[in-house]
Amino acid sequence: TRFILGSVIEKFGPVKTDCMLLSFGAIVVSISAFIQNGPQLIAARFFVSCLGSTFVVNQFWNSIMFNSKIVGTVNGTAGGWGNLGGGLTQVLMPAIYRLFRGFGLSLSMSWRLSMFFPVSLYVVLVSWLWFCTQDTTTGKFNITMLGKTKRAGFTDYIRVCMDYRVFLMIMQYSACFGAELVFNNVLVSHFHDNFGVDLVSAGALAMSFGAMNLFARSLGGIASDWANIRWGMQGRLWVHFLALFWEAICLFIFGCIDKSTGGWPVALVVLIFFSIFVNMAEGTSYAIVPFMIPQDLAIVSAVVGAGGTAGAVIATWAFYKYVESTLLPYKLHSFYVMFWALTVMLMRWEHLGSMWRNPAMKLVEAPAAQEEEPKASVPIAEEQPNHASLPASEEQPNQA
Repeated sequence: TRFILGSVIEKFGPVKTDCMLLSFGAIVVSISAFIQNGPQLIAARFFVSCLGSTFVVNQFWNSIMFNSKIVGTVNGTAGGWGNLGGGLTQVLMPAIYRLFRGFGLSLSMSWRLSMFFPVSLYVVLVSWLWFCTQDTTTGKFNITMLGKTKRAGFTDYIRVCMDYRVFLMIMQYSACFGAELVFNNVLVSHFHDNFGVDLVSAGALAMSFGAMNLFARSLGGIASDWANIRWGMQGRLWVHFLALFWEAICLFIFGCIDKSTGGWPVALVVLIFFSIFVNMAEGTSYAIVPFMIPQDLAIVSAVVGAGGTAGAVIATWAFYKYVESTLLPYKLHSFYVMFWALTVMLMRWEHLGSMWRNPAMKLVEAPAAQEEEPKASVPIAEEQPNHASLPASEEQPNQA
């Protein structure tokens, strides 16, 4: 669903798209309270995963609502706190379950009733979004705000994905967000099996990984915006590269730690640093995404987000599922991250430059940031790549 969401956003706008996803999630989670067997559980988990696509809407919405100079900070903060919700769920849902058990309800009835707590949150959020928010600072979203007149189709997806810079960003995001998803699945068993920590304590140690979402993804966006002010896209690319590079280094070190090399305390320290760089890389990724192909912002946001999920599948099957060694999968995974970190050096735009070249052009804000009554702000003009509609010497800011 993340992949196809670009065209959906362009058709309905971010508010309606978000409401549709959350409403669908409320229905699926409600139905999941009545499941009776394994296949029904698998089906429920499959469909409820569509809720993760709200992330794509979130990042697109932020990119058109906020000034391009702070888009990294905004996207990083919203994305990080969104991911933090996964950790919060691990705390709240068991507490709600125990509350119902405390009322004397059976185990089965308690967990089934607990499922209606997130449903109630979805209903509140849908109502809030529908009645209290709008697509842009001036009202409803219009496709012309992206500098084009036609909504995205299948050929547009092909064209966007064939841009080598978009493809590299997809894989770079798979190396950071994909790693986060993998670690969410393997950390508890790793601390339990490798260090002999009991399951409850292992869960607490694993939560430290997700807790870094509280600030680290924002930190990546803030660092990217700071570098952009001083060095333009060259600065953003360097911060992005360094976040991925140190993520790979920390991941390799984590894969070297067992009982004989420091035990779980050392592993925990390395894990925290690893988590910081993972989240920073996620933040720096979506600090660059709005500038890649501005008129196809919705598609780029969608396919890069899908790349993160795909990264978890790639890593799980390539490094963790069939490798029997306890620590080798982490080392192999670190090589994967390092490979895609090095590809940041290949990303280049005529107007934006690269890690090795700064065109020294003044950062041009979206028309929204320059008008007295702002409209939707999409990074355009001198920040457009080569395939923008006008030649390099003739490009002028599109008017939303």
